[in-house]
Amino acid sequence: SRSMGADVAPRNPWQVLRPFLAPALWSMLGLALAAAGYAAWHLKSLRQLNADLAAIASGHDQTIDPASAPAALILARTNDLLRTDRLDEAQALAAVASPRLAPAENAKILFNLANYRLRQAAALVEKGDLDGATALVNLSKGEYRVALRLISDNWDLKYNLDVAMRMVRDLPLGESEPEDVPPDAPKRLWTDVPGVPKGLP
Repeated sequence: SRSMGADVAPRNPWQVLRPFLAPALWSMLGLALAAAGYAAWHLKSLRQLNADLAAIASGHDQTIDPASAPAALILARTNDLLRTDRLDEAQALAAVASPRLAPAENAKILFNLANYRLRQAAALVEKGDLDGATALVNLSKGEYRVALRLISDNWDLKYNLDVAMRMVRDLPLGESEPEDVPPDAPKRLWTDVPGVPKGLP
């Protein structure tokens, strides 16, 4: 025999989804507001960065926080300090910022520090201070080598390291001056290139 039970009408899909619509809409609204807030913050940060870079480029002594400043600002400030012969401050800034910078950014800073030392070494040679020049060249070679370990395919780094190595060649450990050279004989800073190399970085 056939069942005489009442027929059950199918439920409206919207009735099933209705309890979930409000939370979903609120979530979407929250995400949209968060995205808008982030975009506004990012735009404000970019404007501030551009203002700081412009201030440095115009010669203002812009103070920055090495622990939080963007890499572009660290690089610009380091270059500005080197331009005004404030090597110690540039090194201190780079040392604090270095752990959080990318390898390529650290390499750029080391490259600029080494270039500065080479220029200073050339100036010392003109003054006859070969000991001081030799020390600066050796420091620059070390910085070029560290930078090359960070970005090994950079041609400018390789070229400048080659220039520095020609200015003061690397002596093997234990090698010394010939015994027949008088102790008061003038030192030869450049052994492979006659005179002061031109075209320093």
